[in-house]
Amino acid sequence: MIKSHHFSAVLPVTQIVFSWQKTDFIEVLKKAANTAGLTVVRELAFAFQSQGVSAVVLLSESHIVRHFCPEENKVTIDIHICDSQQENLAKAQLLTKILAKEISNSE
Repeated sequence: MIKSHHFSAVLPVTQIVFSWQKTDFIEVLKKAANTAGLTVVRELAFAFQSQGVSAVVLLSESHIVRHFCPEENKVTIDIHICDSQQENLAKAQLLTKILAKEISNSE
């Protein structure tokens, strides 16, 4: 049986996030995944016409999804990491800490 680790949060954003383009959202996710030792397979981002950005990074271990809602000064994040080849809990926890720090300057 494959175990998995799921983390989700709604985080307040730091001011720098408001200046990010959709490519910045992808780069932050990819860099965090690589730093955590996870394997990026593909990515996609979409900037909404009025405002906001959604970004998805597919991992060989599963995925990371982020939605930026500037009208609410919030980012929602969903992290799902599977243990298909090895135990990945520590990597999932590290990824969570990196992204929380990057997005809202918090633990």
